[in-house]
Amino acid sequence: MLNVLLKPWIASCHETRDRLSDFVDGELQGRSLARVRRHLSRCDRCRAMLESLSRTLEQLRSLGSSDQIVPQPATARAVVARIQRDEPNRGMRDG
Repeated sequence: MLNVLLKPWIASCHETRDRLSDFVDGELQGRSLARVRRHLSRCDRCRAMLESLSRTLEQLRSLGSSDQIVPQPATARAVVARIQRDEPNRGMRDG
């Protein structure tokens, strides 16, 4: 009975998960924002998902903030070796 009474005021787990990205991006407003906030204040599982999403986005943003990404020598050698190994087959496919 309590869930029925709270439904207009608090988002469900499903609704909250569907709106987490918009919540993190600051795109929720009004009633939707309030419902998600209320749900997050009560649900450990959805709060953990929000924290995970926030950490992931933070890490992805930090990847783009590097001035220049320099590959490790082993990575560069592996890429060159793969290109050289695949090169003889390239002419057969193009012909």
